[in-house]
Amino acid sequence: MISAASLARRIALLANADAELAARLRSAGISRSPFKFRARQLRGALAGLAASGAAFGAIGVRPLLALAGALGVAAAVYGASEHFLGRSIASRRAQITEELPIIAEQIGMLLASGMSLTNALDSAARRGEGICAEGLEQVGSRVAGGTAVEVALAEWADDAGSAEIRRFVGVLTLHEDTTDVAALVSDEARSARMEAHRRLIAHIERRSEQVWIPVTVAALVPGCVLLAIPFSDALNGYAAL
Repeated sequence: MISAASLARRIALLANADAELAARLRSAGISRSPFKFRARQLRGALAGLAASGAAFGAIGVRPLLALAGALGVAAAVYGASEHFLGRSIASRRAQITEELPIIAEQIGMLLASGMSLTNALDSAARRGEGICAEGLEQVGSRVAGGTAVEVALAEWADDAGSAEIRRFVGVLTLHEDTTDVAALVSDEARSARMEAHRRLIAHIERRSEQVWIPVTVAALVPGCVLLAIPFSDALNGYAAL
């Protein structure tokens, strides 16, 4: 018998899981709801289960092995969608890291020229392209609908799921507390550009390592084979004694 407290805990866990998935979907730029995403995952897994089970049965695989293989295929199909979601999030955050310094510099210059924050955001959204410009367009739409600009910016930061955008939004929300917000935005733009440069260098180094590992192995294998031949002959001679 399930108690009311246990049922409440399970409902809370499911709600938290849906909220976490919804945040991940927003970070990936996917408008699908968590329910639709999970339903699509399950349909794909069931289709993989049915297709692989029929294929294993057609080639005469034993029932237990066929069931295990079909379950493995279903799990792989289910996991592939999770992997795709993770790759989409990583790709989108990488694009944000590249685009944010340019957007931040534009907004900093517009604020320094005396433009208000709302007008600066709208102008940067119209001039820019990419994920950050789309986010600023959404901010402008929310502000036009009556939402405070600070709230709209915070919503953008939550949807993007990017630490860089959260810091940038934190600087922008200081516009009512300081008269030198343009200088702060420019500093944040330089910081974002340095972070993008650091990530680019790290990516180049990882790619360099990925290239040199197979090259090194390919260079060492022939030498190991040449060394193994006389060693094998010596062992054979020793065994013949």
